[in-house]
Amino acid sequence: MQDWNFSSGPFQWARRRWKRLPTDFRWHIEDSFQPEDISERLLPGEVPVLQIGLAWYRAFPANLIFRYLNALIVLTIVGTAVLLLMAYFRDINYLYAFFPLIFLLSIVFGSARQYIVYNQWRVLKTNKRLIISLPQPKGFPLIDNIELKGMPSVIDTNWSRNPGWRIFQFFTGARDMYISMVAYKFNEDTARVGDALIIPDVTLRDVLEFKKVVFG
Repeated sequence: MQDWNFSSGPFQWARRRWKRLPTDFRWHIEDSFQPEDISERLLPGEVPVLQIGLAWYRAFPANLIFRYLNALIVLTIVGTAVLLLMAYFRDINYLYAFFPLIFLLSIVFGSARQYIVYNQWRVLKTNKRLIISLPQPKGFPLIDNIELKGMPSVIDTNWSRNPGWRIFQFFTGARDMYISMVAYKFNEDTARVGDALIIPDVTLRDVLEFKKVVFG
């Protein structure tokens, strides 16, 4: 399943117009809602080394909905028309005719929200800094961009706390990745990462590449 195509059509037209806005204003708006565009703000001598995000299945429902959006719109129109006819001939409440439209708007809004959050998670390593982007808790659609000069002391992987995502992790091998600048905290019969940032649903391949950059 491929992501939406923003490189053509009205999206590309809007992107060109957006780039013409004053740089400071544009950067301020972009940094509030999306990961930093590193290509425009590289430090002297800085080179991107690795960029990782969430596993593909996190965006799968949104990609599926928007890929077949036209068909869903047609089904919604047909369903609304059928319910209107039933309301007219069988004395059914006309409000039922709006159910298909409400359902369509609900799944479109939910899919758009999921896709935005999916793209807000990012770990970017350059030769000079580590940039971690993540959605602001209880602040959708705002984002936090964190820049670190040093390297993590601990990279740990664990199962998701969400039973639903845990099923996907079981079949794909993805895990939640814990990144901490401090060492493990050892308690009785257990050890846990102290003060860690949790990047959910990272593929094993991306975890391995990140470990190579950090520890290699």
